[in-house]
Amino acid sequence: MEGKVGNIFETQFRYAIRNNSNGVTSVPSVQVNNNPSSLSNKSQSFISQETKDKHVNHILRNSSIAAGIGVVILAPFVMLISKGKFPKVSNIITKRLNKISQKITELREKPEMTKAEMLYLNSLQKTNKSLNKAKGILLNTGPLKDVLFDKTLRKIGLGKVCNKITGFFERMALKMTSIAYNSSNNAYVSMKDKFVQTNKSILGSKSSSRLETINGVTKTVAEWAKIAEGKINHIDTLYDSFRPTAVSKRNKWLGKQFNGLGDKVFDQIYGNLWGFIKSPKSWTSFITEDLASSTKNKYSRNIISRKKLITNTHSDVTTELNKLLSNIESSLDLTSKSSYALLKRIKKVVSLYDISASDAKKQEIISELSKIISDSSIILEKSNSKYSESVIKKVKKSLGNIRYVISSDKKGELEDIMEIYKQILPENKYSELKKSSKKMREALNNATETEADKFVDKMRDLKSGSAISDVGFGLLFPLGSTAVAMSMADTKEKKRSVGLNFGIPLFVGLATSMWGTIAMLAAGPSMALGIVTSTITNQICSRIDNSLKKKDAEKLAQQNQSEATKV
Repeated sequence: MEGKVGNIFETQFRYAIRNNSNGVTSVPSVQVNNNPSSLSNKSQSFISQETKDKHVNHILRNSSIAAGIGVVILAPFVMLISKGKFPKVSNIITKRLNKISQKITELREKPEMTKAEMLYLNSLQKTNKSLNKAKGILLNTGPLKDVLFDKTLRKIGLGKVCNKITGFFERMALKMTSIAYNSSNNAYVSMKDKFVQTNKSILGSKSSSRLETINGVTKTVAEWAKIAEGKINHIDTLYDSFRPTAVSKRNKWLGKQFNGLGDKVFDQIYGNLWGFIKSPKSWTSFITEDLASSTKNKYSRNIISRKKLITNTHSDVTTELNKLLSNIESSLDLTSKSSYALLKRIKKVVSLYDISASDAKKQEIISELSKIISDSSIILEKSNSKYSESVIKKVKKSLGNIRYVISSDKKGELEDIMEIYKQILPENKYSELKKSSKKMREALNNATETEADKFVDKMRDLKSGSAISDVGFGLLFPLGSTAVAMSMADTKEKKRSVGLNFGIPLFVGLATSMWGTIAMLAAGPSMALGIVTSTITNQICSRIDNSLKKKDAEKLAQQNQSEATKV
């Protein structure tokens, strides 16, 4: 019986005893051949086989490493950067820019500077400008490759394929938004049931006739409970804006608004490529975001303003104002004295605001903001300004939004209800309702943030062709690498080893990163999740592969030993 396992084991059992066709055990014999050319040919043949084995293993190893890099670095990076979020490198640049800006501020606020300090300030300003350009390049990496890849595929007749891929990702984004609202709805139903039961128990209690004064108004406990009940019914009507029908209607409107966005991005970049490259104003701001910002602001404001009618705490307002301040700060050149002074004025005004501020105080803040908006036009649009039109528009829009937030701000119905319950309920019962209302508030805030921010960004990028490059770079690259590695494996044992050590971990990591993209996770968590799952899977599959190799080797040894005993 002629037995042969593959090259992967032949190198380990090259001199194993074998049986010939007659069943007689034979031992490899050494024959003397006086023909030098014959010896040379056999030697070369042996070396050639040995070299081939090593070469194949070397290629497999390198292919695995390359594909691993694709999972851990390239694929997640390409998928995540196209979401319009700052990648890890850009976050580092942003932090560094903030530190440099702080140092520039400290130096400028000195009454006098030494010559060394002036040179240091000049160096910091140049570094600041260079880093801002680098950040712009990183932000526009997504649009640059997305629109070009999408256009190329459509030019060669793959438009229907592109539409199907993009459609799949759009449905997934809609699904994630729906999941967020399902959680919010469940929390809302639970809270509402507790409120209704609480009102019933209050109206049927002996304390219902007790007088309570809230915000200077005195009523019986029963009357306050009726007011709370009316507010609960009002919240139920307001919550219609976050039920499936209303959410679906908004989502469709957004999709229509973003149709053709990819063409606009392509025209702005590649329509005048040389002009685009020569003008830092063109590529240091996030192009796709600039084109979509007007629609995003309108869409987001519609959602957030409706949410505020239901619940609006001081923490919610502070978060919203800080986000707008961050937009302004990231857009301004803080090495400019006038721009820095402008930011300082804005921060000072915002710091004075409190949700409980009197109407007179609010009007004072709004009046000062109006002056700042007027002054910003002069500062940003002066002849020697280096700000692009899109940046000027972004800063003004953020300032306008700050003024709108403050002018239209007031507590939501939920906060009014909880204020009533705090006065008319025992501490233990109030604590139960407080927990339930907090859970509902957090769930609704999460759902509205998902739709107003993450979903809008995802749709913006999908309409610019991000799904096509996600699949192209994130899936076809590792798929091709796996196919090459498999084709190089010349035995079933090697193919199995490639699949376990390379293929399965690769696709697990990719699937996790792809899920992170679909789930609209931030860059850091999604990338980390992909790396962790890929690494864990690799460890498990590696142990399985080693175990199978060991069993194969033991089986072969037993087979050879059994055949040897027959001699």
